[in-house]
Amino acid sequence: MRWALVLVLAAACGDNAVPRGAFELVGHTDLGARGMNSALAIAGDIAYVGSRVDNKPVLIVDIKDPANPQVIGQIGMPFEGLAGISSRELRASTDPPLLFVLNLRCSPDLHGCGAAADEVENLKVYSIAEPKAPLLLGTHYVPPPRFGVRDPHEFFLWHDPIDKTRVLVYLTTPGAQPQLEVLKATTGDPELVLSYDTKGQGGVPTPDSNSILHSIATSDDGRMLYLSHQTAGLYVADLSALVDQAEVPAISMITAAADAPKFGAMGPHSAVPVPGRKLLVTTEEVYPPPNGAGCPWGWLRMVDIASPATPKLLGEYKLPENDAGCAADAPRTTFTSHNPTVTEDVALVTWYAGGLQAVDISDPSAPFQLAEFRPDPLPQVAVEDPGLGGNKVEMWSYPIIKDGLIYVVDVRNGLYVLRYNGYWADEIKRRRFLEGNSNLGAYIARE
Repeated sequence: MRWALVLVLAAACGDNAVPRGAFELVGHTDLGARGMNSALAIAGDIAYVGSRVDNKPVLIVDIKDPANPQVIGQIGMPFEGLAGISSRELRASTDPPLLFVLNLRCSPDLHGCGAAADEVENLKVYSIAEPKAPLLLGTHYVPPPRFGVRDPHEFFLWHDPIDKTRVLVYLTTPGAQPQLEVLKATTGDPELVLSYDTKGQGGVPTPDSNSILHSIATSDDGRMLYLSHQTAGLYVADLSALVDQAEVPAISMITAAADAPKFGAMGPHSAVPVPGRKLLVTTEEVYPPPNGAGCPWGWLRMVDIASPATPKLLGEYKLPENDAGCAADAPRTTFTSHNPTVTEDVALVTWYAGGLQAVDISDPSAPFQLAEFRPDPLPQVAVEDPGLGGNKVEMWSYPIIKDGLIYVVDVRNGLYVLRYNGYWADEIKRRRFLEGNSNLGAYIARE
């Protein structure tokens, strides 16, 4: 298979153009060429990779040698790999050693799952004191409401920087109230700390069926919550009472509905804070018809949160496919932004068919491309994506920085280990750990 560095040249005069950056392939595993891989979690020298389709286990991958990652085991029946259920979202904690797996009902049409599900949607918590042999500790179920629809979707993992045993899970459950659950997880069953109704308690309007609380993130200290609410906009809330373990824990909305930034066909998908700066990197995810609005595909936007009550849109970053001509793309294809992991000046963003993007955000009013990585696709996989398989590249997971290397999952093609060289490369190389869906990186010392 052919591999190449992807160089992106800065705008300059004639022969004075210089490389801004490049991704270098360090290692790769095709994960058994099974296809339909989902999220990635890393703890020490072990990675865990879920599945977007049912009847597939969570894979356990040894990454001690980043150049040669190897699948060494799995979490399967009776806990994972069930009919009608996908292990869509994974996160891990090293202290305490825990693995979190969010099991969602998956779609027969979009994902190719069975029509019936073996269990109620849930969040499972495993001990990974023995990383190669996870042990189930407890399960938090999210049953459907009596009326309407309510499903778990994503979650953010917050580690208390003072009490190392305290880990909070912020779980979005869009649809019927409540749309957010906060769980405490140390050992045993996750404990429900509070439920939050974004409409009734937070004043977030729900204008149509696409208006869902999609993703959330917190500041590193846990006192600010960033809510990506599709079509209703981007909101900031105060979590001080919850972090301080007040007698009555609460979430207090700071941003009013009239001041929440709204954009695009689908609105904010993810919002990840920029370390040390009053900024958010936001993405928008747009699927092709019939599962989404289609062209133009979603892209990256920067948001100023110096005033949490009035977040302000700044610059934006697109791929060429986000603009003219995207309507001519093959069916079941999307070049849309998805999940970001962010250093002070670089956003690493998975972009489905657009691969992995490295974006310079040093000037938030004018982000630009540093590098991209679009892998050569595998010749074939066991399960092609029935909803989005029109392009054989489908970069999807939150990138994870570990010991200066970047780990990222392509839905079809497996797990990649990359090194970034170029502008701001030291911000990545010095990181022992960083991911966009937890604050763990803030409390693992940098080199």
